[in-house]
Amino acid sequence: MRGILITKKLPSGKSYYYVRLNYKDSVEKTWKTKTLATKLEVKNNKRKAEAMVKEFMEKYAYLEEEPAEFPEHIKPEIRICEYLDLWLEDKKRDLKKSTYEGYIYRVDSIKKYFQKENPRVVDVTPKMLDTFFKYSLRYGKINQKTKKREPLAVRSVRSYKSILYAVLNQAVIDELIPANPALTVAVHGKKNKEYSEELLFMTEEEIAEFLHFLAENYPRLVGIAFMGAYYGLRRSEIMGLKWSAINFEKKTISINHTVVRVKTVTASDSTKTYSSNRILNLFGTAEKCLLQIKQEQEKNKAFFKSEYKNKQGYVFTWEDGSAYRPDYITSLFRQATKEFGRPEITLHKLRHSCASMLINKGWDIKKLQYWLGHKDTQTTLNIYSHFNRQRLNTSSNDLAEISLASADLFAS
Repeated sequence: MRGILITKKLPSGKSYYYVRLNYKDSVEKTWKTKTLATKLEVKNNKRKAEAMVKEFMEKYAYLEEEPAEFPEHIKPEIRICEYLDLWLEDKKRDLKKSTYEGYIYRVDSIKKYFQKENPRVVDVTPKMLDTFFKYSLRYGKINQKTKKREPLAVRSVRSYKSILYAVLNQAVIDELIPANPALTVAVHGKKNKEYSEELLFMTEEEIAEFLHFLAENYPRLVGIAFMGAYYGLRRSEIMGLKWSAINFEKKTISINHTVVRVKTVTASDSTKTYSSNRILNLFGTAEKCLLQIKQEQEKNKAFFKSEYKNKQGYVFTWEDGSAYRPDYITSLFRQATKEFGRPEITLHKLRHSCASMLINKGWDIKKLQYWLGHKDTQTTLNIYSHFNRQRLNTSSNDLAEISLASADLFAS
């Protein structure tokens, strides 16, 4: 792999450094290029940019790694647990670290169920898979406090099915089985309970009251909850928000970096989907909120001096500049909403609250889709339909007013 610095002049007139990597694709055996932004202006930044060439070469070294070889001749008697491991190893190179860790967790859960009998792949039947899915829906989760088995969410069980479907598709390709037994099996259950739980939200008044409650009792959550409620940001987007993404002059916020955790905390200069990468308006109240956080960080930086740790420039950090663990914020938020009296509201449900408020303000589907960073309008439409169902029966006065013109037909 070779890396060089190049410069590009943007429409703004400013020139920036980019790193261009030349690497030999290990699968296609051809030379390819990958161009990466350093976000450094050409002026006075050459040394920093040169250092980033090496960093990018190390980060993307995997592009030249040989993919894990899937055995050409798999023994017909191979067991499902061993085959799951082979499939997972084959996926390792193609997935983000956080996604891969999520796969590990789910594959381990599937193996725990099947490991006692550990049937041969060729013996796996639709009935066997159906029994597994039904068991998971009833007893798929262990309560950490009571140690008793509890129902697993429909969404989680469907993720099990997606994995098994992919694994057994590979088994068809490997000529272990003639057809995929997962093809005809469905995971039954109301689709997200018709959004009755998934799309719970707070009203405008409740959000304002909640933020004041946080200010008094959980001050470190105020800015985080603000970004969730009014920008509809995902947890990964809030945790990944950097000062470099906030332009106080142009009044914009760029959502282009995330921090997630499955087994390890992973930072990424990419969002959940391509559509999640977006530039949003920095409105007045948000600017005041962020400037207050920035002032507090400057005070902390002056206090901790050389021990201050926020080299990445994250907005939400501990006092010494070290980054929050995403799961810590989730836990603290759960504690706060419980004390507030709304334990069913999670940090992600503030995103739904944001959507419901903007719908109420008359935002159209495409505008809301961009603001929330949805991949397509279907998700946005689901939120629209849910919200409209909830407020349908509160609109009786509108209908009474509209129908007045025909009221004389029914005079007694």
